[in-house]
Amino acid sequence: MKNADISDILAWENPDALVLTDKEDGILHWSSAAESLFGYAAAEALGHRFHELVVPEGGDAPEQGFSARVTQGNTVTYRALRKHKDGSLVFVLASERPVRGEFGAGLLRTERDISQWQARRLTQYVQTRYGEFLESIREGVLLVTVAGRIVLANHHAAFQFGYHRDELSGMRMDDLLPKRHHGVHHDLSGQFFGRARGLPVHDIELHGMRRDGLEFPIEVSLSPVQTDDGNLIMTAVRDISDRMKAERKFRGLLESAPDAMVIVNQEGRIELVNSQAEALFGYRRDALLGQPVEMLIPERFRADHPTKRQGYVQHPRPRMLNGAPHLYGRRSNGSEFPVEISLSPIDTEEGILISSAIRDISERRHFEEMLQETNLQLRTASEAKDRFLAGMSHELRTPLNAIIGYTGTLLMRMPGPINEEQGQQLRTISGSAKHLLSLINDLLDLAKVESGKVALHMVTLPCHELIDEVVSVLRPLAEKKRIVLEKHMPQEHLLAHTDRRSLAQIVINLGNNAIKFTESGGTVALKLTRVMQDGRPCCEIAVSDTGRGIKPEEQAALFKAFSQLESTRPHEGTGLGLYLSKRLASMLGASLRFESQYGRGSTFSLAIPEHTAEAPAPVSTY
Repeated sequence: MKNADISDILAWENPDALVLTDKEDGILHWSSAAESLFGYAAAEALGHRFHELVVPEGGDAPEQGFSARVTQGNTVTYRALRKHKDGSLVFVLASERPVRGEFGAGLLRTERDISQWQARRLTQYVQTRYGEFLESIREGVLLVTVAGRIVLANHHAAFQFGYHRDELSGMRMDDLLPKRHHGVHHDLSGQFFGRARGLPVHDIELHGMRRDGLEFPIEVSLSPVQTDDGNLIMTAVRDISDRMKAERKFRGLLESAPDAMVIVNQEGRIELVNSQAEALFGYRRDALLGQPVEMLIPERFRADHPTKRQGYVQHPRPRMLNGAPHLYGRRSNGSEFPVEISLSPIDTEEGILISSAIRDISERRHFEEMLQETNLQLRTASEAKDRFLAGMSHELRTPLNAIIGYTGTLLMRMPGPINEEQGQQLRTISGSAKHLLSLINDLLDLAKVESGKVALHMVTLPCHELIDEVVSVLRPLAEKKRIVLEKHMPQEHLLAHTDRRSLAQIVINLGNNAIKFTESGGTVALKLTRVMQDGRPCCEIAVSDTGRGIKPEEQAALFKAFSQLESTRPHEGTGLGLYLSKRLASMLGASLRFESQYGRGSTFSLAIPEHTAEAPAPVSTY
């Protein structure tokens, strides 16, 4: 084409954009229609290279190069994408023909906007071919041109964004995204229409914008669709508001956990941590995420850890790891500390994640070591106490028994006569010695009970025989105080499964107490009956008296060791009798309870398991 012809064409008011470029692609002429189509004023465009200014990557693909077209004089017409100044894309019908002028060889380009025509054509095509398919998909799906225009949407997408389906057709994809995400869809589509042709893009998190301007989190996946009239992008849109809400809740729970929380994937890479983990290990969160969890383990334990992790992945279940000597964490400064770890599997779409709750047990270990040392000291002290009690049994009991024996001999006047004053003094010596011997016996019994060294010989015992024996022991003491001693027994013989010596010790102690706290002329009674207790038959021995009884405010201290009630202070005693009786009853599997009315007397009831065919073995040692 000659120079005069070029001038005529450029001067003509053509509705299509006219652009003249030299052989280096530099823009020499930029028509007013080009200004409208591309958004650049002539002053902005002149001097720039055409392809750099308005041709996106992969948007222009003429069949022949520039030199070939100039040499052959061919005119080339093709459909292409152009880039507007605002970043949006435009479909054009481009026509190029070689020209010559004062500038030398060049190209005269005619560019016509066919975006709407292309969209209508594609809409008809995809509606026919993909309409029913898109409606069957249970998430939002949009078919979008390479220029970013929506040609078809299913009703799920329309509902998500608050539009009617027909309204979405022809809208730009950027119209459905906040301004900060404009251009993202085009950039993503370039990943498979550019260098990485054919590769879909999955699960990109963005924010969508509804018709009313409200934003909501979405996850988009893009796939290329080839058609006879051009390429399309199938854009799947998933509303992830519920998932994001659940994730925020989960992160909140994670942060509120008292322990350090570290969540790793199956490859052992750290996916999530809480602030407690940052504080415990001394790392910032961004320094932990994506790193192998072995960085938190001392080096000497790292080699075996991947194998153990894979074993857990194959058999995932909640598991507590504590007490193992090799469980140590490693801080960023290299220091180590003992830990207790609780593992829990988390099932996700991407696979199993492993949640680890990690607790620093340094302080606990310190206390455990102190406790072990204390226990050792206590065992040593207990052994010393046992040796002391063994010595006391011989060294104190022997002289006391001698004192009691000799005073008895003197009181019987076997060595010779004594006067009244001497007799009174001897009786005082004998009484004091007996009281001291009783105290020593109680202390020795207490030591055996507390140390668990009481041997119980469980036998089948006729209860009426035991009561007869106890009454014969108590009768002299009752007669001395002129107290009536009664016994009440059923005609049937009741058999108990118990230790004879311990049971007799309990009943004698209860009888002694009853006589001690009953005034002359009163009554002490022993009664044997069968009762049901906790669903099992028992032999109950009740010891009642008509003494002064126990005040309500003093009853709580009744079974405490070395406890003497204020109302019983005038009476001699160690304060150990009822405590020992309670402990012995517990060892026998029996129960000891009481009822008392102050001023009217008390009743202590001992319920012993009755002998049955299912009774335990006859000998049991505690």
